[in-house]
Amino acid sequence: MYPLTTRARTQRNLLDTLFGDDFFNFGTTDVIDDYSVRANVSTTDEEYRIDVVAPGLNKEDMKVKVENNQIHVSYDNENTDKTERVYYRSFSRLWKLPSDTDAANIRADYKQGILSVFVPRETPATNSIDIDIK
Repeated sequence: MYPLTTRARTQRNLLDTLFGDDFFNFGTTDVIDDYSVRANVSTTDEEYRIDVVAPGLNKEDMKVKVENNQIHVSYDNENTDKTERVYYRSFSRLWKLPSDTDAANIRADYKQGILSVFVPRETPATNSIDIDIK
């Protein structure tokens, strides 16, 4: 790598760190938008499982919804602290459901900071009929 290019990149990163968004938002509203969450999707013969890591969040502010062959997991919370500062947290994730899912029996659980969504698998009905030959 060229030494001048490396030096220019280092200086640019330093300026971005020093005068980033946090610097210019200092003293205004403390807004946490688009709270990022990690998720893990696993599969067994019986079900799909989506684990969303969401520690410290209120179960009452979470929503799990199935619509248009997609599962939508979201969280939306606005909170005011003792100094009247408003904190806002939200996230939204969407997964397309495979064709072998039983959407009517999806269930969700929130324990120890992990939202687990269980999507049962069903064996697709075969549309084959044996026809007697006469």
